[in-house]
Amino acid sequence: MNSEKHSDSNPEETLRELIHAAMSVYAETKSLRKTADELDLNPLKVRKLLVTARYGGIDGLDGMEMTYESDTADEVNRLRKEGKDVAEIMSALRLSRASVNSYLPYTKAPYKTGEQSANAERVSRHRERNAACARLRKDGGMEHLWAAIVAFQGYPFYTAKGLRFQYEVRGGEIKVNRKEKTVTRSSVEMAYQKALAGGVSGPKKLGVFGSSYLYPMFVRFGIV
Repeated sequence: MNSEKHSDSNPEETLRELIHAAMSVYAETKSLRKTADELDLNPLKVRKLLVTARYGGIDGLDGMEMTYESDTADEVNRLRKEGKDVAEIMSALRLSRASVNSYLPYTKAPYKTGEQSANAERVSRHRERNAACARLRKDGGMEHLWAAIVAFQGYPFYTAKGLRFQYEVRGGEIKVNRKEKTVTRSSVEMAYQKALAGGVSGPKKLGVFGSSYLYPMFVRFGIV
């Protein structure tokens, strides 16, 4: 991706958009890990985004509807308001420096070009993927399904057994990174027709090669 594409974006606006995205995903998943996967972040960064929404710190974020709650976050921020520094909070709560920092809100947006561009890319990618899923759910059809598949390249999916995988699209094939598996577009179309027919409650119901990978993709896209 072009690292300069979003270099002139407003850092505070980008951070607000990233926080809104994190809140939206977390409200649905109730999981820091899944939210981190969705936005290509680590869970500590996601926590910090959610904590910023809860406690403010960036102009325009106060009073946002909160979905994330944490007794530890409450305690860390209480101690901070009492004037304790990070080292004192670490000692009082027996937390690492990284953990304490993740429970404290941003007080300013990241202004480093690399981080700013990466955050803008995350926001853009999240929007594009949501839009692709919305079009697929609204209009259906193999073209919209394939567009969603293309949009989710590099996204971390999990099989029913909890095995993480990602893929890339090469022409009319999906190249899965686990065991160098390749799923053809014709297999995707057959699985899609079975999903549309209903009654698909697990991978085996799709009945095609690569169904263990297609099923979690279909779940994320809103097909099953």
